[in-house]
Amino acid sequence: MQPVVSEYPRAYQANALVRAPLKLTHVEARIFALALGCIHQGQTELPGIVIPLSRVLTQKKGGSVYETIRDACKSLMSKVVSIESQMGKKKRFTAYSIISYIDINEGTGLLTGNFAPEIKPFLLQLAEQYTHVEIETLLTLRSAHAHRLYWLLKSWDDVGQWEVPFDKLRKQVLGDDNDVTYTLFYDFKRYVLEPAIRELHALDWLVAYEPLKEGKKVSAVRFTIPKPHSQLGGKELALPVAAGKTKPADKQMSLALAAELPTLQQRIVTRLQKLKLTLAQIEHVLEFMGDDEGKIAKLMKVTHPLLRDYEAGNKVFDNLGGATVNLLKTEFPSLYPSLKP
Repeated sequence: MQPVVSEYPRAYQANALVRAPLKLTHVEARIFALALGCIHQGQTELPGIVIPLSRVLTQKKGGSVYETIRDACKSLMSKVVSIESQMGKKKRFTAYSIISYIDINEGTGLLTGNFAPEIKPFLLQLAEQYTHVEIETLLTLRSAHAHRLYWLLKSWDDVGQWEVPFDKLRKQVLGDDNDVTYTLFYDFKRYVLEPAIRELHALDWLVAYEPLKEGKKVSAVRFTIPKPHSQLGGKELALPVAAGKTKPADKQMSLALAAELPTLQQRIVTRLQKLKLTLAQIEHVLEFMGDDEGKIAKLMKVTHPLLRDYEAGNKVFDNLGGATVNLLKTEFPSLYPSLKP
């Protein structure tokens, strides 16, 4: 029997895991993100990993896609996360494997596997000191450095500012076994930090940073992390909050209060804006979706190929918004009785 693919819209990690040094390639980062998408926080045991190979690499860029994924999986299997803690004057060092088993089957078109059982406390039933991100956001990032920086900054976005020694930041992004690459801040800034920041800005997340010097040498970096926001052509959109969580009088809020909006709804707004839906159409979709993660995951999944084809220029659309509405009419028949493209 073929494994069932379960993909949830959010990925969760304990902050201790997020902030541990970890070096990933871009393909490894995508596989890890999709693997995290197999976990729901209501589960009591880590589920198996089941990922369609088509979700790992959406476009072939030369060479064998299978070999590229295979090499990334072999490397990912060897990744060890080192977490150090301190109780009083006593230090503790613990190393964890992330993945214990991976199988790639071209016949079924699936990548399957298991998380290492010891990593469970950092991935499942997280009650505090954790970070969650939207998987579709991760999959839009084009570099491993952007993946790592996105996770790190999201783990501090409730504070709004993060000041980190340069050497620590470098290890968090490049791994703690790399003592030779981009050791000068100028090089790290040029080849790692600035390109990653540009990718985050492309998400309309205007993170800023400031090098802090001791003498002439950069010793630390201070990041300013704004609250996420969404905006449609400079217009404000009234968004419904998650069903059942507010009084009737509070059912709508403006994007001017975006810091209080449910993040999943922000992702729907951004996706449907890119697909050229009108404000009224987006409001209608949001009301229908509420906080149903299953519906939201389905919407993000079925609209992804359409957005990919549009942004990559694979297809020419006379009316992208109309094509999107027609797609959603098919996938969600009860959504559009009164909504016109």
